[in-house]
Amino acid sequence: MRQTAPILDLTDEMKKGPVYRRLVAAESVCFVGDSLTEGTMNGGVPWYAPLQPLLRGKVFNISQGGATIKLLRAYFLEEITGTAADCFVIAVGANDILFRDPAFCVVTAADYIRQLQALRDDVRAQRPDAGFVFIAPWLATEGDASVIGLPEPPECGGVYADYTAALQTWCRETGDIFVNANAFLARQFSREKASTYLVDFIHPNAGAGVRLYARAVLLYGGDDEG
Repeated sequence: MRQTAPILDLTDEMKKGPVYRRLVAAESVCFVGDSLTEGTMNGGVPWYAPLQPLLRGKVFNISQGGATIKLLRAYFLEEITGTAADCFVIAVGANDILFRDPAFCVVTAADYIRQLQALRDDVRAQRPDAGFVFIAPWLATEGDASVIGLPEPPECGGVYADYTAALQTWCRETGDIFVNANAFLARQFSREKASTYLVDFIHPNAGAGVRLYARAVLLYGGDDEG
């Protein structure tokens, strides 16, 4: 049975942020991503579920557990570009960083941005006025990574930093909204047990977890480093 996410209590700071303003202004929103957008590990509750009551139009979810930016473009491009949305929220890249397999991952920050640019161009070819929110690859903690076939927590902090910095720079060039929620999430996990929020080493649970992630995205949209 699909679980119901808790409602997010909005603060004035959240309402002033660019992500909130973009979402509430949109006629419809398409969320694109991997397992966190799909709600793969928590009963089907995507990270954005607490934000959904804010949205006034149709919500599309195009996501797949384990997806990389390459896989999204290879298998879901037509579905993404054919979606009648005027705002696209794209959160992908964690699996590229974690698996590092060039067969289905981008293995450099430059290639990551090239793939995102191609996806953005493909969407804009069909939806010229579409707006975008790009979320930096989600944080991986030192929890149980065996769920996705990684025997130990990956040592890829530097890669996360490279991809995130490249995404921030690119979003400044395109004028799209950039979100880096990871510093905020890491601080929260250092103050409380990560298991309060996470199912495993990366997936938020259907209660406090998705509420924390949704809150982080509203608070740290824009050039704020978190």
